[in-house]
Amino acid sequence: GNTDVRPIDELVSALNRFKTEVCEDPATRDILDVAIVEFNTEVRVVQEFVPIEYMEPVSLEAYGGTNMTAGLRTAIDMVVERGRFYRRSSTQPYCPWIVMITDGYPSDSIDQIAEEILTLDQQDKLRLWSLAVQGADVKLLNRLGHGKRVLTLKGYDFTSFFNWVSKSMRSISVSSPGEKPKGQSLPENVDKA
Repeated sequence: GNTDVRPIDELVSALNRFKTEVCEDPATRDILDVAIVEFNTEVRVVQEFVPIEYMEPVSLEAYGGTNMTAGLRTAIDMVVERGRFYRRSSTQPYCPWIVMITDGYPSDSIDQIAEEILTLDQQDKLRLWSLAVQGADVKLLNRLGHGKRVLTLKGYDFTSFFNWVSKSMRSISVSSPGEKPKGQSLPENVDKA
């Protein structure tokens, strides 16, 4: 039989384990909202924003092109809207993270969205982390993130990367919004690009 595990399936199981792990820590669980956006040729919101304990089991598909700008556009709009939702209810939100995982080359120009990401980053409204999987255009991801927060994954084991995200979220949960949380060291199979 075919025993090849597809990278997308590895990603899906790591995401689902991430939910379980985060929910084991009440302080983190209580502050963390998640949403999931898939971008191929089309963009699909897989999971609207929910507190992490209500995150549905994920299923993702990899096919077609890499419409990165439209994927990021959707994610940024969702994050900005979520921030408004909290501020309307007089809650100061933590600075949100967008974690983009890609093994492709975008099918369109990233220049405009890169400027917007920089502005939002400078206003502490957003942190974009890019995880480059084998095949991704690392130079371009560095242009997109202005040389910040671009990581590369060796192989296809996403588990330790999500453990790192989980630890980072835990570190944020014990800080106050606006305070700089303690950074967590990267796992062995993840490098700064």
